[in-house]
Amino acid sequence: MKIRTITTGIPFPFSNYQLQRAAKFNTACKTHIEANGYEVQTTRVSCQIWDEQRDIETILALENDAQALGIEFLSLGTIPPGKRCTTTHLAQVADVIVKSEILFATVTLTSDTGQVVPDIAETTADIIRQIAHQTEAGYGNLRFAALMNCPPNTPFFPAAYWRDTRTNFSIGWQAIDLIQDAFANAPNLEAGLQNMKTAMEAEGQKVVALAETIAKDWGIKFIGIDVSLAPMGDDSIAYAMEQLLPGCFGDSGTLTAAAGITRTLKSLSLPLCGYSGLMLPVLEDVGLGKRSEECYFNLDSLLLYSSVCGTGLDTIPIPGDATTEQIAAILSDVATLSMQLKKPLSVRLFPVPGRKAGEITQFQSPYLTNTAVMQI
Repeated sequence: MKIRTITTGIPFPFSNYQLQRAAKFNTACKTHIEANGYEVQTTRVSCQIWDEQRDIETILALENDAQALGIEFLSLGTIPPGKRCTTTHLAQVADVIVKSEILFATVTLTSDTGQVVPDIAETTADIIRQIAHQTEAGYGNLRFAALMNCPPNTPFFPAAYWRDTRTNFSIGWQAIDLIQDAFANAPNLEAGLQNMKTAMEAEGQKVVALAETIAKDWGIKFIGIDVSLAPMGDDSIAYAMEQLLPGCFGDSGTLTAAAGITRTLKSLSLPLCGYSGLMLPVLEDVGLGKRSEECYFNLDSLLLYSSVCGTGLDTIPIPGDATTEQIAAILSDVATLSMQLKKPLSVRLFPVPGRKAGEITQFQSPYLTNTAVMQI
């Protein structure tokens, strides 16, 4: 089984001591876990810088400091609505993403009072368009997302942001192999889900024990595991699910399977954090990309699945000429669903410059597959 990420959250990233300690801890934690038989794909650092006034030069200098310490992924946290510096930070964030290489950031579209903030949705849509047209093939949107009701301290990027009294860490696994094995010979969905639960609790307990040991050694709080299934490339959630579907992913039965998987993940007897649900990242999963290209599902299908699964609309390629109004409408739909269901969701859209619906993307990235641009 693969660990997708060990993510350490720190209170103040502009402190070189805190950055340095996080980098050293991540290395030690990765070494500890890999020595016990698990592959660790990445380590990351998360923080929350948007609560006070920041200028772009200071933020980009933070990237340099992080890279000097060997940090490859750094989340700046989320820009919340209605704060003193919200407008200023919204005006800066596209430039921060465009001018950086390892920095991630998000905007939260939902208020503490349970409302969708329309102006924030429109501004966020414009940010997505700016990043798309100022980075190669729109690739910069890998590092930017819109959040709705997302809790702090999730290990997965871009959604990660720190909220705690001190340094902490959490773990996100990939775990596609567990569900592939669980579903392989199951006679029906319920049997497959029970196999999945048994396998995940057994592996999860081992990972938790390893995490708690190093947490005690370092005096760093362990938050838990985001047990979301995180597909990547050929490790496909779509193909895994098709072992128990009557047809292909996107056919009838997909919603039921998605709901069952998410229900099972949330029932695991493990310390859970983050989404802990089913992720359907179209540009990160060969099977999802293939079924999308074959038109087995569309944007509305994914929105429907979001009502019962994990992250929302993740890594969706859309036409490069999509307008701010069109993108804002998608964001608002997901935010409304999030508020109605009181569940965390997020949106990561990739307007692909020069590409129309039905045309194939041409990303040159180890993190993305290629598929047809989706109609909106």
